[in-house]
Amino acid sequence: MDTLIPFRSLLFEEMVSTAEMRAVWTEERTVESWMEVEAAITLAQMQLNLIPPEAGERIIEFLTIERFPIARIRERKGVHGHLMVAFLKAFREACGPAAEHFHLGPTTQDILDTGLTVQLREANDVIVDQLRTLEDVLCEQALRYKRTVMMGRTHQQHAVPMTLGFTLAVWASEMRDHLERLRQGEGRWLYGSIAGAVGTQSAFVELAGVDGAQEIEAIVCRALGLRRPTIALHSRTDRFAEVGWILSAICSSLGKMGMSIANLQRSEVMEVEEPHNDDRYGSSTMPNKINPEPSEQVDGLAKLVRAQAMALQDILMQDQRDSTRMPVQFTALPTCYLMTSRALATITAVIRDLVVHEDQMLKNLKHPNVLGQAVAERLMIRIYQKTGKRDWAHTKLHEWARRCRSERRWFREVVSSEKALGRLFTQDELDEIFDLQTYIGTAAQQVEEMVEELSGSTPEGVIRLMRTA
Repeated sequence: MDTLIPFRSLLFEEMVSTAEMRAVWTEERTVESWMEVEAAITLAQMQLNLIPPEAGERIIEFLTIERFPIARIRERKGVHGHLMVAFLKAFREACGPAAEHFHLGPTTQDILDTGLTVQLREANDVIVDQLRTLEDVLCEQALRYKRTVMMGRTHQQHAVPMTLGFTLAVWASEMRDHLERLRQGEGRWLYGSIAGAVGTQSAFVELAGVDGAQEIEAIVCRALGLRRPTIALHSRTDRFAEVGWILSAICSSLGKMGMSIANLQRSEVMEVEEPHNDDRYGSSTMPNKINPEPSEQVDGLAKLVRAQAMALQDILMQDQRDSTRMPVQFTALPTCYLMTSRALATITAVIRDLVVHEDQMLKNLKHPNVLGQAVAERLMIRIYQKTGKRDWAHTKLHEWARRCRSERRWFREVVSSEKALGRLFTQDELDEIFDLQTYIGTAAQQVEEMVEELSGSTPEGVIRLMRTA
């Protein structure tokens, strides 16, 4: 059978996912997660003497991919038209009469949602590790370039100088916030669900009484490492929608980072470059091109993840349950995780080996299209300090900057011709003011403090600790 794109495509899979995340979302792993839930239910019912122990042992023995092939489930799905019924019928054929004691009480959504939650936990662990790695890389590079002066830009125009390390430290702080969102989010969705048809556990109560029904759910959740909900979660589609939103927020940050790097690599800017080797090509027709394609693709992935997150928010199930969620959740959630993992891997590789052109950054401080006007703010403050006239200084500098542009003369030349300014500053003072490399404020100090703060609080393990709270 031909390979479908993108996630199982030899040509495209590495552009949209990573091998580690693909391992979480295989069909085999999905069915295994259902088997883990069913096995936990069977063990709970054996523990409470609700089913014969020999039947329970055989059921558990056959709850493996090897004994219970997925192809048989697919065949049955074509006959019965219902995924869980196909699962049960195929299992009955494989296991034999012991399967009469199988799936006793739960409904389809119990198995699918709880199995999905097990997979989400595994996927979340991958993202947490990747986020932490990216945060470490950003911190390391932020310290390395904390005093590397470059032009800060607002509205895509030169503003005032800053440092490359400052930008990287801001991105590091953003990654830490995303780690915290993942941690907090798990507190709302990391639950099992063994609640039966409409969530009232009625079948379990018939089997084991009220206390027994709740004990079954508690045993299953403990076995799977999940929390037991206080009330049934069947109609709570917001929980998985939040997962999608958090992943889309992460990707939005990564997309912004990718486009920032791509913009700084523009030929007329060329302050940084993606790492590349001699065998890498940027165009099939222009041999000279070195395009920032990986960074650009991260922004493309971010757009796709945001679209999937919106689909998760648009699920509006009727009554206690329906199937509107099925195509959305089993498409959107894996897609969000797969693409987020690739976006993280790509940006981490780019920033770890980022090529930084510090000489070009210094040249761009005095770019001929700007004519040295980025000093205006600093000069305004110095004039205020001399005269106490902030508004006057702002008005005059605006006028001089306009003349600078219209006459195509360097800003210092224009302002130096003003007698009013000459009476305020000596040439040595103007030399110091116009040295933009010294006008970076507290950029380096903020980098150091941010990295120290992040280093002093380690997120490793915090999500796992939350699971047992």
